[in-house]
Amino acid sequence: MSLIEKENIDFGKLLSKHGLSNTFFRRQLIELFYNTHHSLSVDDVLNSLNFSINTVSVYRALDSFEKNGLIHKVPGNKNVIKYALCRNECNTEKHIHNHPHLLCSNCKETYCLHDFKVPKINTYKGFEIKNFKIIIEGHCIDCKQSNH
Repeated sequence: MSLIEKENIDFGKLLSKHGLSNTFFRRQLIELFYNTHHSLSVDDVLNSLNFSINTVSVYRALDSFEKNGLIHKVPGNKNVIKYALCRNECNTEKHIHNHPHLLCSNCKETYCLHDFKVPKINTYKGFEIKNFKIIIEGHCIDCKQSNH
């Protein structure tokens, strides 16, 4: 399960709250993110859905989800763009994602490390810092356990 609790979520209402149309495909897509504990690429989405949908529709939906504060882009191996759920702080005006991402060297998944403490950085030697990205490489919990 995702790090964000999905108990009693009405996915149709969630989409509407974020200004998105409440279609069967979009409900299935956002539910997929809530049921997955790692980030998803477009190929992951296409392979996970139990019905046929074209790639352009997936890209459009992901773009809409990102613009409306439901998901954010995360780094993937070999420059593959992946997406992960946003926390409640995100909305249509602003994304807040100053957390590190773990890229698992074994399974190649990307995980958001929301609880990892990072210093608050607003300026550095006269620079104004709006956002920063920290990428940590290592093994995820599942891969670490399977290696023992």
